[in-house]
Amino acid sequence: MLKNILVGFCLLTLIPRPLLPQGEGEKKTPPSPAGRGAGGGEGEIDETKLFSEGDTVTPIEKITDNKVEESTDKESVAFSGSINSRNSYAMQRDWLIGNNASTAGNTLNNQIQTNALLEARARRSTKAVVNLVSNVYAQGKNEQRTFQDATTGATTRVNETVYADYRFTEAFVDANINRAIYFRAGKQVLVWGRGFFWNPSDVINTELRSATDAFQFREGTYGLRAHVPIGSGLNFYSFTGVGKSTRTEDVIQAFKVEAAVSRAEVATGVILGQKKVPTYLVEASTRFLTLDWRAEATYAYGDNAQRIDVNSFNIFNPVIYQLRDQHVFKGVLSFGRSFEVLDVADRLTVNVEYFYNGAGYSDNVFAQNAAVKAYFVQNGLYRPNYYGQHYVGLFTTFARFIFTELTLGLNGFGNLSDKTMVLSQLFTYNPLFNFTLTWQNNVFTGASMGEYMLSGLGWYSEVSARVIF
Repeated sequence: MLKNILVGFCLLTLIPRPLLPQGEGEKKTPPSPAGRGAGGGEGEIDETKLFSEGDTVTPIEKITDNKVEESTDKESVAFSGSINSRNSYAMQRDWLIGNNASTAGNTLNNQIQTNALLEARARRSTKAVVNLVSNVYAQGKNEQRTFQDATTGATTRVNETVYADYRFTEAFVDANINRAIYFRAGKQVLVWGRGFFWNPSDVINTELRSATDAFQFREGTYGLRAHVPIGSGLNFYSFTGVGKSTRTEDVIQAFKVEAAVSRAEVATGVILGQKKVPTYLVEASTRFLTLDWRAEATYAYGDNAQRIDVNSFNIFNPVIYQLRDQHVFKGVLSFGRSFEVLDVADRLTVNVEYFYNGAGYSDNVFAQNAAVKAYFVQNGLYRPNYYGQHYVGLFTTFARFIFTELTLGLNGFGNLSDKTMVLSQLFTYNPLFNFTLTWQNNVFTGASMGEYMLSGLGWYSEVSARVIF
């Protein structure tokens, strides 16, 4: 009886809405070239705010008294963060379709997620920022720990059950030279790319965006970034980083230049590494025919991601290799716009995105051998949302749904190469400025051994209550 009720309820309510990593259903709008932020998720810092002259408008009398810098460039310490109670129930696909009468494979999870952001500001726009994220799991969480030998680079992976964890997702210092050259040193998340969700040029960050976690805090990479703005329409960037490694041969060097050209913003750059294939990138965003267009592409003669030879797979001696001596293109094209509904401007937003991944698998390699699937996951070869060659996504948000404080998100998100997808729904209720209730549902469908069916889940539902302080 319970199963029939759940299945019927799913059919009535589960309309697509992937959980966007940018936040609770908010639209991702490309920032201006004058100040691209450093973070790609909640709790991450926007450079335009870091280096702003102040948080309030300076009265004109203070301007005439020549006290602007004195009033706006003060030393300060700020503390903020959030507490999020997340309660979910995950149902196996076999149980939902009636192949298994037992609910043993279904899981109930209760999680308390917190983050604490400490920001200390000195004069001349110098800042130190630390973001600590912690999680407490009532039922425990299966997690794979990876240990790397600092000398050889060899990795060892251990599976264990954890009941609590914490990590510093970002910890960096911002400084500048005469407000002409800006530096960021430490652990940081870089925002490179113009795509709405997929960013093939995002090869520096150690953690990819999640397609199913609306409250993701991405872990940064260690390095030094430099930013030189020239006027209001030209920006130069460089980044030197090592990711999670401590070996000098894993150092990555990246350069990028952004420019405003007419009604468009364009960028080009290169990412280099001592043992990595150089990657060249281009980005562009503009408004044309009432639509907001975003595009980015990368080119490399080869690819840095590790692959597995499925045809000759042997669990005891698998062949792991990298693409070499061939042209590899990756590209994203997205377009969207906002619509006025019932005299409310920008009430409905719709974005469509296509991603071509030249380094992805054209076939569903998981379907050929169950051992391949296990080896992929256990050895870190699986890159979520970058496994296949062709992807497409539809991202919609409907504000003031039924009443002012309620927002509805409906999205579809799929791998065209293996014909699997995620259909999601997200209700966001914000009755108070610092308090949000969310109810999200994910349906996983398609080939049983495809990318978005790896976990065996058919339906995932989560209710959360989040307080921001």
